[in-house]
Amino acid sequence: MSGRVPGSQGEGRESAQEYSSGGTFRTPLLVQRFPREVPVPALSPIGRTDLPVVTVFRLRGLSTAHAMAAVRTERAHVEVELASVRAEGDPRILLLKQESEAIADLERELISRTTRLWEGLLGFVVSGKSRRNLMERVLALRDDLTWQGFRFHSTKYRVGPLLSTLTPESPFPPSLAHPLTDQGVAALLPLWEDRLEERDGVLLGLHASQGTPLFWQRFSHQSHSSAIFGETGSGKTYASAIGWMRLRYRNPSLSLFVLDPLGGLVNIVRALGGETYRAGTEEVTINPLDPETTGGDLRAKTLTVLALFRALFPSITDEELAVIDSTLSSLYAGRPSKDPPLLSDLYAALEEDERAPPRLLLLLKPVLTGSLRHLNHPTELNLSGRMMGFDLSGLAPSEMPFYLALILDYVYGEIRHRPGPKLLVIDEAHYLAKTPGVAGFLDHMVRHVRHFGGGLELISQNPEDFLGTEQSRSILLNLDSVLLLRLKDGGAPVAPLLGLTPGEVEWLKETTLPGTAGYSEGLFRTGGLHFPVALVSTDEEHRVLTEAFRREMRTRHSGGATREWEPEFREISPEADEGTGHRSGTSFGGPSPPTPPVVRK
Repeated sequence: MSGRVPGSQGEGRESAQEYSSGGTFRTPLLVQRFPREVPVPALSPIGRTDLPVVTVFRLRGLSTAHAMAAVRTERAHVEVELASVRAEGDPRILLLKQESEAIADLERELISRTTRLWEGLLGFVVSGKSRRNLMERVLALRDDLTWQGFRFHSTKYRVGPLLSTLTPESPFPPSLAHPLTDQGVAALLPLWEDRLEERDGVLLGLHASQGTPLFWQRFSHQSHSSAIFGETGSGKTYASAIGWMRLRYRNPSLSLFVLDPLGGLVNIVRALGGETYRAGTEEVTINPLDPETTGGDLRAKTLTVLALFRALFPSITDEELAVIDSTLSSLYAGRPSKDPPLLSDLYAALEEDERAPPRLLLLLKPVLTGSLRHLNHPTELNLSGRMMGFDLSGLAPSEMPFYLALILDYVYGEIRHRPGPKLLVIDEAHYLAKTPGVAGFLDHMVRHVRHFGGGLELISQNPEDFLGTEQSRSILLNLDSVLLLRLKDGGAPVAPLLGLTPGEVEWLKETTLPGTAGYSEGLFRTGGLHFPVALVSTDEEHRVLTEAFRREMRTRHSGGATREWEPEFREISPEADEGTGHRSGTSFGGPSPPTPPVVRK
């Protein structure tokens, strides 16, 4: 930063904590460690605009030789740390592996000269009218930046020379500098940006502390998949519905598929002119053995069928699955692709197989004669529309993972061959994440669905449900964007995976709920960016959503069932809107949202 740091030169008095000159007290804060991740652009101002603070950022480029040496040293440190992690399933293993791969990519980019490595110094000079006033301001600034993940050098002696270090004309101090890539420099510059305005994006909500609109375009990211987590009553379903309503309005060619175990989202699909299907009835007749869903890949279909049986029969053994595996291979080998086998064909083949354990036949017999007998037919489901919802609310809890996986497999086949953008919304996604085998299939979809122009949106109450297996943890890591609403534990168990700071965890424990204030708040994480967001809707959006929900509530109450939550977003008057910086006529009500802790850069 150009210009002189006041009081850094000339005569003055120095104590252990500050430097005084001309009746003004000053002290420096030098960054010792940057946050693990820094988003592009910077999330919020580095420093405080309401405090007399000078922000100093100095930068110099490293030669290729020095850059390569620094990168190799860092990679050696990561490999040593990875070798020291002994507990199986420790979430740090995935993070360290990703970091090691990122360092290897950086090394290749340095060799090809497609990027540079820099040394950067970031510091602040705080001024005060008295020692007490100075210390109050230092603590305020330090607390804000500590929440963001910054750490500082301890300043005890020789404050005057340290202030001189922050002037542009002084020698660059390598011992106080930090290595930064081109992307890291871009993330810090400009220092005062705080916005999300992605090209062709749709309105996500308003910045919860500044009131500025946030525009997000899921299909512009490396991964097109996202998740929404929040406790009961936090507004998960409302947030999801607003998002895909706006996405469809922005892009009418979007194909939308909704898997809804609770039956609330399908009413919105129906209200918007979409098609809905009731799972567990003849409306959803899908042959689980049809390889059409995997594009004719018989091995991929066999693995999917094994995952389906594991979801349907949690007690099924590896030995029994191995018998099904070999039997399916024989069935597929002896039939043309246009005449796939049925469940009854599989059962008949197992009856003739001496290796088939008797218990396996006992497990499969009810599939042919019980509530799943309608699946023992060729596939008769034809998804020709642009908006389709599957209502799974009539299923028994024990059948839920199986039907979710079955429909997921079928819809994935649709996504593979449909042109244009596609979005698959899965409510109560923990049913899939906690089911062995199925979690691996879902992880595969999250990683590969973008190749077909598609994305997933997973909705669940607790992100901790995705920590049970390596596959479910991989799902979290491969989601480019995550919206965290109110969580009882603030998301502490997943904080290392999602890169949440302690301040963000504490804030998520007390974010605003729609039932108490008329709007809900959350933390939106996209790539390395973190934004505190307030969910807003127009009058028309609010009317469509609430009418669809009330219709579903009447249906449920007439059947003796209840719904998990009811949206309580309310209209606001011009009087209530005064001073909030938000426009009247939206469904963003109540007083101005409390300012969350400044979140991480």
